[in-house]
Amino acid sequence: MAPRVRNVLGLPPGSIRALLTLMTVGFIVVQTARDIRVSLLWFESLMIVLAHYFAHRRFVPISPTMREKLKCEDLIEDDTHPLYLPQHSLRAIIVLAFVGLAVYLGLQGRLRDPVAMPVFISVGSYFLGIGFGTFMSWKNRGKTTTTASGFENIKAVVTLVAVAFAIAVQLFGWQQTIPFADKLEALPLALMLFYFGSR
Repeated sequence: MAPRVRNVLGLPPGSIRALLTLMTVGFIVVQTARDIRVSLLWFESLMIVLAHYFAHRRFVPISPTMREKLKCEDLIEDDTHPLYLPQHSLRAIIVLAFVGLAVYLGLQGRLRDPVAMPVFISVGSYFLGIGFGTFMSWKNRGKTTTTASGFENIKAVVTLVAVAFAIAVQLFGWQQTIPFADKLEALPLALMLFYFGSR
């Protein structure tokens, strides 16, 4: 059975997602460099594309024969070269865009600006989590475990407590009674993104 061809706009599979990703990342990087705060909706869009290109890409190793069979059955997509780009180049472009932004803002002494901080907390926490998860997978390669490690349990508890506390502060109106309550919102977000990135 021949695979079903679904080349939207005549482009390689995954090209529209790649274009949307480049547009989203580019917009956020340019606006941050221009010292213009982006709305929450753009951050949500950014987290969606980061999850697609980084977390979604952690494939279970399968043989080339099995991969072809799954493609023919339309169970997985063949989007390894969207926009005719080399494999993994989209992830490299995303990372380099934010590294370039950090260098640009660093040279201007603006890394801690109120506009830049939410971007770097969000993206940095997520990438740090991905890096940590990748390192732990490499470190534990070949080991079989049936229970979560002590560190995994601590990471889960700390994240749950931080997010629950941030929710309680908002629900019960404690923002005025807790020092730096407005800045505390960033910590649960960072921990949550780190947690999701490291899974």
